[in-house]
Parts: sequence; structure tokens; C-alpha cells
Amino acid sequence: MSKALRVIVAACLISGAALTALCVLANRFPPLDIINDGLPFLAVGALALLALAFAVRSRGLIGATAVLLAVDLVLLVTGLSGRAPEAPAGTARFLRVATFNLWGGNEHTQAITKYVDRADADVVVLQEVRDIHKELLALLGQHYPYRVGDNGLVILSKYPFLADGRIDRAGQPPWMSLIIRWVKLDVNGQEIEIAGVHFARPFYPDLQQGDIWTLTQFVLSQSGPLILAGDFNMTPWTVKLRGFTAVTKLHRFNSFYPTWPMRWRHTRLLPFVPIDNVFASRQFASLGTTVGPYLGSDHRPVVADIALME
Repeated sequence: MSKALRVIVAACLISGAALTALCVLANRFPPLDIINDGLPFLAVGALALLALAFAVRSRGLIGATAVLLAVDLVLLVTGLSGRAPEAPAGTARFLRVATFNLWGGNEHTQAITKYVDRADADVVVLQEVRDIHKELLALLGQHYPYRVGDNGLVILSKYPFLADGRIDRAGQPPWMSLIIRWVKLDVNGQEIEIAGVHFARPFYPDLQQGDIWTLTQFVLSQSGPLILAGDFNMTPWTVKLRGFTAVTKLHRFNSFYPTWPMRWRHTRLLPFVPIDNVFASRQFASLGTTVGPYLGSDHRPVVADIALME
């Protein structure tokens, strides 16, 4: 039994090492970045292997699995840099921003409306809005008098828009071209820009690489206070999102709350990756981030309370 267990541990160790190597190689080969989305699970697996290595009392396996675990943890911790700073206790809330990928076929209109009303966000960024959601937009309009967009990416606000615009993927059909929709708001005399984001899925690495480049250029072109919210379709520890955070210096509000997948077709699931997020420029700090319940989508909503520090 001990010999068979050693063989199993060794085989799993080789597999884990190969996957970790592919995570590192994602720096050069972007399609491999999808493996980085599962990096926490590689770390948990390495920890389990280390426990089994101790159980079989193999110094060689103990040392090798310890090294593998250390590498996975370094990659994971590196990806968690760039979290939004916490605002000092007692700091007033400047803005509450919610983001939610509705999922195109979602008909849970009443549940979504009730949740958004309770959340009482100042700005709501919706993704995958379709014609089926006309009633939902009408109901939400009772509390959000300002809206830009009626399909794809939609931004709802309690504050008036001073300007708005959109950025599309060149050469793509209308139903999948929109990746960024932005607005300039007047929040009690303070002008800020908010951009809604919906990236391509990681199964389309070239599109996703183009999306992150486009968003990076958009952020670098801004000089004032900026907030991003949406479905990034990548976790904080992917090479692309780590690079985006490092280059733009934006701070991330969701690192630990998994938001996907809440469902697969008609089956309810437990989410295990945080791909929906809020980012903000240096003028802002975090007062807390929460996630919502199942609302008929394969995503769960994210709500960020944001303080203005400058």
C-alpha cells in the first residue's frame, strides 16, 4: 500500500509540476493563461500531496512537493498584489458601485430588481443585457434616472452623465463587439469617469489579449479619477490581469469572493473563481466589497463601497 501510494504521489507531483510550469510559460504564450485561473487549486493540490508525502515518509517526495507548493504560493501571492487600500475608519462613502453579468437568457426580473433596490448602489454596470431585459431596465429606471446603453453593456446611475462613449472590437459582429462603455459623472460636484467592461472568455485568448491591451490604453489615456467595473473573465492571478494592474496602477476591490460559475445550463453550482471585479485609481480607497446571491445568472453580482481620498 505504501509503495502504491508513493507511485500515486510521484505521478501527481509530475502532473502538478507540469501545470505549474505552464502557468509560468503563460508570460510567453498567452493561451496558457487559462491555467493560471486554477492556480489556487494547484496550490491546494500541492498541499495535499505534501501531506501524503509525509504519510509515506519519503524525504525525496517531501522535498519535491514542498518546492512545488512554494512555487505555487509565490505565483498566487504575486497575483494578489494591487488590492485596493482600506479607507480609515469613519471615512464617508463617496460611491457604491455594483456590477452584474445578467446572463443573456436570465428571466429573474423581479428577483434582480429587488436585489438592486436593496443594494442601493449609486451606479450599476450590467453585462449581457439582451432584448429580453427591457422590462428589467424599465423597472430599474424608476430608481436610476440616467442610463446609457440598452444592449450588451449598460450603465445605470443616480447621477447625471456629462459625457459617454464606447470602445468596440474591430471586425467583430455587433453582438460581441462592445468591450468598454464609459461615462463621465458629476457626483456632488466631483467629476469622475466610470467604465463598464466585458472581456472575451479565456477560451478566446487572442481576443482576450486584445481586450486587455485596449483597456490598458484607455486607462493610460485618462488623467482624472477613474473606476472600472465588470466581467473581466480572468482571475487576479492571471498574467494578463497582473500585468494590467502593474502598468495602470489601478487598485482591485475583489480578490477573494468567487463569482463564477453560479450555474451550468439548468444546474445550480457553487462559484469558485473571482472573475467579476471593480478597479479604481489612486484617488479612491475601499470601504468594503460584497457579493450577491444567485439571481438566475451564471455570475453573482459584486458591490463595492468606495471612498474618495483626494
